[in-house]
Amino acid sequence: MKLYTLILSLLFFSNILFSQQLNLTLDDCIELALKNNENLKNSILEENISKAVSKEYLSIGLPQIYVDGGLKYNYEVQKSLIDISRFMPGVPEGTEQEVQFGQTYEGRFDFNIDQMIFNGSYFVGLSASRELEKLSNKLTKRTEIDIYESVSKAYYTVLNTKSRIDLVNSNIERLLTLLEESKQLYDNGFIEKLDIDRLTVSYNNLQSEKIKTDRLYDLSLFVLKFQIGITLNQKIKLIGNLNEDILENFDFDLSKFDYNKRIEYSILKTDRNLKSYDLKNNRTQYLPQIYVNYNYGLNTSTSSYDLFFDSYRWKNFGTVGLKLVVPIFDGFLKRSKINQSKYKIEQVDNQLSFLERSIDLQINQSVVDYSNSKESLEITNKNLDLALSIYNASEKKYKEGIGSNLEVLNANAGLKQAQNNYYNAVYEVIISKINLEKTLGTLYNN
Repeated sequence: MKLYTLILSLLFFSNILFSQQLNLTLDDCIELALKNNENLKNSILEENISKAVSKEYLSIGLPQIYVDGGLKYNYEVQKSLIDISRFMPGVPEGTEQEVQFGQTYEGRFDFNIDQMIFNGSYFVGLSASRELEKLSNKLTKRTEIDIYESVSKAYYTVLNTKSRIDLVNSNIERLLTLLEESKQLYDNGFIEKLDIDRLTVSYNNLQSEKIKTDRLYDLSLFVLKFQIGITLNQKIKLIGNLNEDILENFDFDLSKFDYNKRIEYSILKTDRNLKSYDLKNNRTQYLPQIYVNYNYGLNTSTSSYDLFFDSYRWKNFGTVGLKLVVPIFDGFLKRSKINQSKYKIEQVDNQLSFLERSIDLQINQSVVDYSNSKESLEITNKNLDLALSIYNASEKKYKEGIGSNLEVLNANAGLKQAQNNYYNAVYEVIISKINLEKTLGTLYNN
């Protein structure tokens, strides 16, 4: 019974949770997406991995201190035959004697310190690990930019679809008013039934269009919910409207453009730096390596277990050592690796050159698209004013009995088309603005 009650409570509270509506601005959507996106989470984890790898590499150059020890029981002590004539004068040559090496019980304890003094590869690798951290940070930044772009476009797509719904609703309301007035005129014998039928057909078409637009709106909301990482059942309402105010304060100066503002270019430059460190590492293989070590320990051995832990039987020993490794000849292995590193750097240089030319082309295309969309917006704005004026004049003539309802319907269709064109033009100029900002590397600078 308690379990049943618990399940009902969970279902109740989950329904309350999903029934609560989220009112979201564009900034809210971006914040949710950055918080919930799995790719971004993995990218941040990759940053943490890079930092851990850098610290791991740093530890190689620090003193390595460790203790080594153990006890051994030789259940069968090693024996060997030796010629005792070498040690005992007068004994015939070739006389062999069995000799036991070691005793039944052995013990050893070592304290060791190893320290690297010089290794060219280590210092190059240390710098490369820091560069790897930078690369991880830039990859995270690229993911954030992609999220900002996709969420922004999805957000404005919803607003665009919502504006179309509002237009359809206003057209339905306007046509319904006209239809009711026309029915009164028909009842009084001023117009023919054909006029009513024309209006009814247009009204029915608008109802069908409303159904399709509502479905498209729901679909665009699903896409936005997916982008910001919330459940599809969660109710949301977007705060904002699709209008020209969104374009206020937007300006750009191509003379201040820097290729490094583009995250793709910056990532490629970091990749080149990493390959340069690989080249330096291969060159340092010709340099000698120096290590020092210190060792101190105790050992003992006995044939009797009772004597094993007597302190006087444990004997001290210690060493201090210096190790020098000087490469002489490796069959030209290092030279081959150096050549490979050089070729890889040349490849990246070619990629950078190609990317620069690609970015130049993208900037030109984005500027043209933005300029064209701005001009289209100005034209559709003028056409909207004209279409509204034509419709008002046609409606007035119709009500005064000097115009036909066919003229009104044509004017209404023109007005609806002009309204749709206007909002589509606003949407296109906003999307072209986003594309231009991304091309210039100024889309997201958090």
